Amino acid sequence: MRPRLKVVISWLVAALGFFVGLFALAKFGMWRLPLGDHDPGWLLRWLTFVGIALFGVGFLVGSLFAPRNPRRAGAIFLTFLPITAFCLAYQESGFLVWRADGGWFEPPFPLTAIALTLLFYAPFAAPLITLRNKKRAAFVFGVAALVAALVFIRSRWTPVLVPPLAGYSTPFILFGSFWLGTHKFGWPVLVQARSGKLGRWIAVTGITSLVILCLDLAMTLMLSALGSSLFQEDCNGKSPITHRESPKHAVFTARVIFAGRSIWALTRGQGTHGLPVGDWAIGIVQQKFWGVPSAWPHLVLMTDYIYWKDESYFIDGVRQNGWVTRMLPIVEARVGCSRSRPEQDAVVDLRVLREGPPIGRTRLVGYVRRPQVFAGVFAPPAPPSFVTSVKISVTGSAGTYTASTDQSGVYELDGLPPGDYTLQLAVPDSQMTGSHERRTPPRGHLDKNAVVEHNFELAENRGDERHDGADTAKR
Repeated sequence: MRPRLKVVISWLVAALGFFVGLFALAKFGMWRLPLGDHDPGWLLRWLTFVGIALFGVGFLVGSLFAPRNPRRAGAIFLTFLPITAFCLAYQESGFLVWRADGGWFEPPFPLTAIALTLLFYAPFAAPLITLRNKKRAAFVFGVAALVAALVFIRSRWTPVLVPPLAGYSTPFILFGSFWLGTHKFGWPVLVQARSGKLGRWIAVTGITSLVILCLDLAMTLMLSALGSSLFQEDCNGKSPITHRESPKHAVFTARVIFAGRSIWALTRGQGTHGLPVGDWAIGIVQQKFWGVPSAWPHLVLMTDYIYWKDESYFIDGVRQNGWVTRMLPIVEARVGCSRSRPEQDAVVDLRVLREGPPIGRTRLVGYVRRPQVFAGVFAPPAPPSFVTSVKISVTGSAGTYTASTDQSGVYELDGLPPGDYTLQLAVPDSQMTGSHERRTPPRGHLDKNAVVEHNFELAENRGDERHDGADTAKR
């Protein structure tokens, strides 16, 4: 093989190993730090956490050493192999066992798994002791392989432990063998090592670490965007937001400056090619309510929703819980399980948030608008047609209360006594309320210290009767 071709192949393998390590470290940063786990599976999560870290560090260190010292790079890959493969394979090695109290995932005891792992690698590691004597090395390999085979034939854990061990070992074996092979067959060294002072070595190490950190953060942001998904849990509606739901709850408004498509969207061809729309976006934060750290820049990466460029959105989302991603400006909008929507449709949400939670009283709020024409999931947000100066009557055991929609099309009744109420919307005879014709006025129940949302839609009345109804009611 020509020397130039050898150099090209070596650089490609080094670059691929560096990319694999960077990818693993990005996934490691997205993994939740398993602190405070007290359930029976805490050990599995910790081993997986450590295994992903070792995978990334092993590939990065080995690939960085490869251009200067291929032999050392090969040794690094093979050194990281057993412990990394064990940590990643152990959490997959178990059976689902059904008991009286339900199903349980039952892995082997840690000592059993460690012993079987050592036995799995014994045929390859034992000959290294007698490597200079090929006949003796072959004999040792045969004996170790025979003992391992007899044990694995009788072990019930073989079908669940050996395949993942082999799978996670393969990339380390391939890269380690390649660099050891290039050294043995005299391939050209890519970068000639030069002796330098300690200060220079420290400077180079520091700069390299900083570059890796920046690349890792960029890879983490990219994986978060490309992994965006519209398949989220459906909560069947959610009441207006009055308080922070969790430490990771983020509520703010942002204007989209770039919209992109995830792997899910690209592989399914949703007919949005060329359109400024995607299921993840980069936005400029306009108004913060809570959950957006002050240390964040104005830019935020938003996922799990349909975003159109140059549109503003109200985001009721959650920050990613990874031990690194929790510090990055990444927010999942949680489509179908939150109140995230175009800002122009979030008039009730913004009203409630700006006024604050009702303390010691009940609040009824909602909007009145003409129905919007559904143009498809990937149609740009249409300006809502809210109706002003419409009167709403609320009748309960304490009497009748009235309110009118303001210039935003929103009505509000504050301080209502708790109880059951009937809502009546006064509309012209030529119109009716409700997307479905209802012949009875809507009813609702108000609890103390609660914000109840009840929205109305107007439509043309096609019959002789006038109908009153409500489109949505959320508490």
